[in-house]
Amino acid sequence: MSISYQHTPVLLHETVQQLITRPTGVYIDATCGLGGHSVEISKKLGPKGSLYCFDLDPRAQAFAKDHLSKYNNIHFIQNNFDKIKIALFAEEVEHIDGILYDLGISSMEIDSPERGFSFMKDGPLDMRMGETELSAADIVNTYSQDELTRIFREYGEERFSGRIARRIVETRPYFRTLPLVECIKSMVHGPYVTKTLARIFQAIRIEVNHELDALKKSLADALDMLNPGGRMVVISFHSLEDRIVKQFFQNAVTDCICPPEIPVCVCDHKAVAKKITKKPIIPGEEELKTNRRSRSAKCRIIEKL
Repeated sequence: MSISYQHTPVLLHETVQQLITRPTGVYIDATCGLGGHSVEISKKLGPKGSLYCFDLDPRAQAFAKDHLSKYNNIHFIQNNFDKIKIALFAEEVEHIDGILYDLGISSMEIDSPERGFSFMKDGPLDMRMGETELSAADIVNTYSQDELTRIFREYGEERFSGRIARRIVETRPYFRTLPLVECIKSMVHGPYVTKTLARIFQAIRIEVNHELDALKKSLADALDMLNPGGRMVVISFHSLEDRIVKQFFQNAVTDCICPPEIPVCVCDHKAVAKKITKKPIIPGEEELKTNRRSRSAKCRIIEKL
């Protein structure tokens, strides 16, 4: 697995330093991937501390288990992070002291053509991270033009959504990545092509895996499980994820969340957390030079009251 040595965790030291407030506590790596953050978290924990690593990808988790085999305070759970509460309940864990999310797609998934995540490599249109019902091919070949336009616009924020959706419907079926890439290229020209391809593939992947709904549920469950003083650390890589995290954190640290037009509070909402970072942490110049993946990263942190 030579791919493992190419993986560089984003904002590694900044996030782990902020996450660990109690070395004897229970911590979650909600997106273990190849285990880059998990290694550092485990090093910071004392002998009574424990780390639970979640990942839906069996290949990534198999690598992480091997990579982290010398640490006896790590437990691996092959599941998505929206199942945190029920999965930890099965482990007799009801409360946690910190949780880290490193959102987005992992290096292993991008670099595996047979998974169909990359628009730069030929592979089947799959994109499933787990046992979801529909593959990317199912969505591309069965969704209506209006439905494709919607997901390209909402999940890809792509301004050419309508014309791309129309062209796909006119020329489908598509079962592999590169023919779909050529279809998209036929509708977009000049400097926009690469960004458009990234946005369309991102949109399809989000729809396949229900990523945004899973994130919302996981954030709510994790905050509910956090002990007072426990921290939630989230690294996001695109505006859709960051917007969800930012709004969730804002609601968590605010007493009243009534709409501005309502003169008197009727929600009875009380703040349950405080912000540790007023502005998101972003990579420094040195990290940007050595890790291209970090360029769009934003990290936000809150602490349970």
